[in-house]
Formats: sequence, C-alpha cells, structure tokens
Amino acid sequence: MEKDQILEQSRKENQFQDEREKTIRIQGESFSLIFVFAIGLVLTTYKLIHGIPAGDILSMFWACSFGCCLYKAVNLKQKSQGIAALFCLMMIVYNLVKYVSGW
Repeated sequence: MEKDQILEQSRKENQFQDEREKTIRIQGESFSLIFVFAIGLVLTTYKLIHGIPAGDILSMFWACSFGCCLYKAVNLKQKSQGIAALFCLMMIVYNLVKYVSGW
C-alpha cells in the first residue's frame, strides 16, 4: 500500500473525529468503567454482608467483561479472548440463575 492510499484510508476512518477526540472518548469510557466497578464492588459487599443475593450485580460485571472479551475475540481474532468470553457468558448465566431462583 502506498503512502497516499494509507493517508486516504486514515481520512475515511477518522472522518467525523480526529485522533485526539477518539483517544479522549476511549479514555473517558475506560474511566467511567472504573466508577461502575467501584460502585458495583460497594453494592456487592453490602449485599453479601447483609445476606442479600448479589447475582444481579455480579451478572452486570460479567456482562461487561463478556462484551470486552467478545469484541477483542472478533476484531483481533484471538482464541484466548474467545475462551474468556465463553467463561464470562457462563458466569452471567450462573449468576442470573442463582439470583432469580434464590439458590
């Protein structure tokens, strides 16, 4: 691929936002996930201390992990991420069943 073709492809991919905006968006999304994880940890701890089932919050955690692993598995073609995605999916189902059934 020649230099002009690479530049043209880059322009098409970044047509609606520049590299700085894209980086800030990605960092912002990552930063927000830290807060979601922290609140999830607080709520899960509270629920476990008081004997309240926490499968709903744990399912949300595993769903976030599943989405990340699945995205990487599909886009990067990594089998290890596909296996991790399957594990996360099993944990989602396990926690949901446990929560809904009161098991």
